[in-house]
Amino acid sequence: MKITDRIYGEIVVDNQLIADLITTAPFQRLKNISQDGAPHFIQPVRNVTRYEHSIGVWYLAKKYERSIEEQIACLLHDLSHTAFSHVIDFVVKDKNHEYADGKLNDMILQSDIPAIIKEHGYDINKVLDKTKFPLLDNNLPDISFDRWDYFLRDGYTMGFLPSELINLFLTNIEEEKDILYFTDLRLASTFAILFANFSRLIWLDPTSHGAFFLLAEALKIALEDKEITEKDFFTDDNILLQKLRRSQNKKVIDLLSRLEPGKEFEYADEANAEFFGPNKPRFVDPLVKTDQGIERISKLVPSLDYFFKEFATKYKNLGVRQLGY
Repeated sequence: MKITDRIYGEIVVDNQLIADLITTAPFQRLKNISQDGAPHFIQPVRNVTRYEHSIGVWYLAKKYERSIEEQIACLLHDLSHTAFSHVIDFVVKDKNHEYADGKLNDMILQSDIPAIIKEHGYDINKVLDKTKFPLLDNNLPDISFDRWDYFLRDGYTMGFLPSELINLFLTNIEEEKDILYFTDLRLASTFAILFANFSRLIWLDPTSHGAFFLLAEALKIALEDKEITEKDFFTDDNILLQKLRRSQNKKVIDLLSRLEPGKEFEYADEANAEFFGPNKPRFVDPLVKTDQGIERISKLVPSLDYFFKEFATKYKNLGVRQLGY
């Protein structure tokens, strides 16, 4: 099997188990789950899917010659994502901080995936134990395969990252004892600065914030009116969107009408904001290997430590309003 990827080029899937998992219905469903959840309705350039991101996370695990169990875990890590990705977290936030995470094991165990894994001689229980795979999705401010791929993928798609710089990152980050680290201090600094700024420009920009709230509100109303159910969250973007568009509630239709190309948002203070609330300012503080050992870039370049602290404080809460409304 060969896959053409916008970040890594032509990827050869030379392991039959991985190829078999990619062709399963649960994994193919990810082709119709947007990575960003809602902003792509207003900014169509944001066309990354959970499918390609999952392929990318698996590819990084393969690149660093991780175990087959870890490669499987990386490939399947987003399998339980709901339609519209993290938008659903806003709809059911009283139940779970990240709604899909609690559903991952159930979704996998109820599919044909365990049988496929067993057929190839591996144990599904080992695959489901994420604590065994620290490079899949470790804690901030470290780099993980998941974090690394969406940084490259979103940065490239939005026009911020050139291929040449992507290749520099891919050839400079090394792994040792379950730790990813840079060998070049300046590249580590560049990565850290870009990641924080992508957080501001891509993941915390006003249009992302506003689009999430609009779509989440439409989903809440439709859910309360029993026009949709929580079971619908585990279909895909297209199916759930069509249900919303058939809503008999004018508020739902009005909210959807605001999710159209060009209808951008801007930041606003709390008094003038239509939507105001907490955010998740993300930054990475990469490890760098020097002659003295492995240190965080913020220790080697102290100004970055101040930058990270200021960034985390400044974007902790955000207010937005839609232009023209």
